[in-house]
Amino acid sequence: MNRREILQVGASLLVTSAGWARRPGAQRWEQELATFVQQGLAQTHTPGLSVAMVRAGRTVFTAGYGLADVAAARPVTPDTAFHIASVSKVVTGSALLLLLDQHKYRLDEPIGPYLDFAVRHPQFPEVPITFRQLFTHTSGISDARYGNTAAFSVAVDPTLSLRDFLVGYLTPGGQWYAAAECYAAPPPGQQWQYSNVAIALLGYLAGRVGPDSLEQLTRQRLFQPLGMQHTAWKLADSRPEHLAKPYQWADGQLRELPPTGYPDWPAGSLRSSARDFARLLEVCTNAGARRGHQYLQAATLQAFVAPQPAIVVVPGNRSIQQALIWLRREVNGTPLASHSGGDPGADSVVCLDLAHQTGVLIFANATGNPAFRAFQKDLVLRLLDRARRA
Repeated sequence: MNRREILQVGASLLVTSAGWARRPGAQRWEQELATFVQQGLAQTHTPGLSVAMVRAGRTVFTAGYGLADVAAARPVTPDTAFHIASVSKVVTGSALLLLLDQHKYRLDEPIGPYLDFAVRHPQFPEVPITFRQLFTHTSGISDARYGNTAAFSVAVDPTLSLRDFLVGYLTPGGQWYAAAECYAAPPPGQQWQYSNVAIALLGYLAGRVGPDSLEQLTRQRLFQPLGMQHTAWKLADSRPEHLAKPYQWADGQLRELPPTGYPDWPAGSLRSSARDFARLLEVCTNAGARRGHQYLQAATLQAFVAPQPAIVVVPGNRSIQQALIWLRREVNGTPLASHSGGDPGADSVVCLDLAHQTGVLIFANATGNPAFRAFQKDLVLRLLDRARRA
């Protein structure tokens, strides 16, 4: 799985914890976790990963394991910035909800009046596309052509502007426009189809409904006030010594990959560290507040993770529901909101336990595969279980 599709290294080990090390049994649990993670890294040929646990607005544990740079033997720390792929969408969604709290738009309002170019479904031009549809992958915008165009993937920050990409992809006469591939067959609002391009359009709308671009908005309203010092949309804004290099295990060997960049950057180009991103999860587990500052209204945060009952994500399976950006499901009777991300050399997941005000994350620097996903799932459940008791 990669972002376009959705949904022996490990000998060097570094663990850094925060907040609860003096609690009874904490040291033993950390040692057991380190052993489990070290074994998982070796078995799945993953160089390194970082984790964090949050409860009720407080980060209770962060740790880095394995290597961020294999050749240099540079270890992962809680401040190592990973390419988090589609988990970036959580940040884009959070930024748009900041603007929703300011009454800059309404969720069920058409996006057309806010844009400086026309976006209409070619077969249903009279059916408006709404903000809610972009948030929930029901806009009718398709990634079919995008996923089949290799030129969109670059090893540096894209030089193509977000606007030029969207105009070229979504409007008749655009460089990459193909009506049957850029839009799905059903009209807007009728069918769920995961779409990076739709989230990129949502990110562009940040600068149309508000005074600042998404990049400026997230830096000024999220990254700086939350102290997210190792988080950036562009490689040029990240220091190489803080970045986890991307890797892939193939044909019996571990290979370093070039970094990836895409013109739909609001959908999946963020680099962030476990310690940094945990601060956003602190907001999500504390009714929208952190350290006395209200980032999102409690009702807005509740809407962020609330299931949209009319949307069918998997036909015949109601166990997975779409929220605004997040996916909802129940595990052992516990409601969870989660989002994952995958790209060449990157695999990430964030998860909120809505019943216990807890959240966890795992960022890794290798291309995901079934073995890693099984290990990742076990690790998520271990972290959630411990976070409930932290």
